[in-house]
Amino acid sequence: MEQKYYEVRNVYHQFTHSQGAVLYQPAEQTGKRKIGIMLMHSDADYYGFIPAPELAKRGYTVLASNVTCSRGPFENKLEDLGRAIAYLKKLPEIEKIVLLGHSGGATLMSAYQAVAENGVQVFQHEGMIVKMQDVGPFSKADAVMLLDSNWGNGIMTLVSLEPSIVKESSSRNLKPGFELFDPANGYASEGAHYLEEFVKNFHKAQEKRNEKLIDYALERLEKLEKGEGEFDDDEPFVIAGGSQIAPNNKLFPQDIRYLSHTQGKYDLIHGDGSVTNEVIRSLRKPHFDRNMVTVNRMATDMTTIKTFLTCSCIRTKGFGYDETHIYGIEWDSGFSCTPGNIRHVRAPLLLMGMTGSYEFLASEQIYRNAASGNKTIAFVEGASHNFVPQEDAEEYKGQFGDTVKNCFDYVDGWLEKTVM
Repeated sequence: MEQKYYEVRNVYHQFTHSQGAVLYQPAEQTGKRKIGIMLMHSDADYYGFIPAPELAKRGYTVLASNVTCSRGPFENKLEDLGRAIAYLKKLPEIEKIVLLGHSGGATLMSAYQAVAENGVQVFQHEGMIVKMQDVGPFSKADAVMLLDSNWGNGIMTLVSLEPSIVKESSSRNLKPGFELFDPANGYASEGAHYLEEFVKNFHKAQEKRNEKLIDYALERLEKLEKGEGEFDDDEPFVIAGGSQIAPNNKLFPQDIRYLSHTQGKYDLIHGDGSVTNEVIRSLRKPHFDRNMVTVNRMATDMTTIKTFLTCSCIRTKGFGYDETHIYGIEWDSGFSCTPGNIRHVRAPLLLMGMTGSYEFLASEQIYRNAASGNKTIAFVEGASHNFVPQEDAEEYKGQFGDTVKNCFDYVDGWLEKTVM
């Protein structure tokens, strides 16, 4: 059947002085308009992000909102999401709610649904780095969609940590032995091929620094809770070489052998819209050719103690990764970890990975951890992290077709089958 598209109208709504949302709806009344899709990221503003107009023009109601403060405890972000969902549910035509998490937004959506289904106590057990503060209760969504999720903000911080840092607030006097862009360690501009021993030591040093950061933050949290901190509520925390933004992700973006293919066979949507079932392989090219550690604005995480502990860390034991997966993660030690959160979610689940994106493989790891008895996974050939074609992966212009259309036509089909 030929896909029908609708004219889209959108309107801005203000919830609080710092949180708003853009409501996207098809201009015509459609049977799908009763499905409200909630789009939100854990840190970024998604008011105009691609999924909102794409799904609205296919007939759905989409609400795209923001978090009030990216530098705040994770619980604040959950409350922001809960506020937006409450608004969406009150719209007279809405009958069902679907969560849509992209990239780090999957961390937020998976944690919300875990709390909605199980109560906040699901993240208050003794194995947590910090127990989640009381939030909610939240209303359950009818389904969850995670599109090109990463492994969660805690893990993305871990894989971005600069292991050569000596003083947490400075990028000077770096320890030798961890130079990613040194040919002696296996670097080449056309693609690194790091020495096995170098990779092992690099991961071990990242893990050691991660544990040191967590221990320090927990010490400061104890002081804060006793009224002995530097401030009444929270403390600044400067982590040099600790930002998780893409140019600081280390090792696997340079050496494309790592995290390069799935373990199992899954559906792959090709440029012409056809679908095959196969082991999914990354089409990415090597990214980033310099270490940004000395650039304060880019590489430093200007965070706080409570923000770090709730949004940016995870416990590990023997951390590392190979061609197919990340290992040595204590998935249930934090709630900024999508593969851990998803163990507590039983709603129908759609996972999609974009093979031009170097985070595409997280989808399989989340899928394998998912508790839902109704879970689907698929990949879009040649799509970038933001759904458009990954140009540096193309052998010729237009090789991967209209990746945005292919992705959201598939999402549309899944919603019709699963939620309608």
